[in-house]
Amino acid sequence: LIGECGRRGGCMELHNIDPYVQTQLYKLASSGLCSGVDGQMMMSLMVRPPLPDEESYELFTNEENAIFESLKRRAVSLVK
Repeated sequence: LIGECGRRGGCMELHNIDPYVQTQLYKLASSGLCSGVDGQMMMSLMVRPPLPDEESYELFTNEENAIFESLKRRAVSLVK
């Protein structure tokens, strides 16, 4: 959803991995992929968006819907 140029962020989730290996992978990933504050904020929004009773919920959903509609319009125009 959030893929602005110049922004960098990411997350990783591991399942059914030996705990020692999981710890080493998390250390490896976190040591080389430290994003800036804006990337961390965007990742936080992606994994924990505003709730309906929060002040920024309406703005967030409007922006999210506008992004999806824009992507949909561009995808349709590519197919035509």
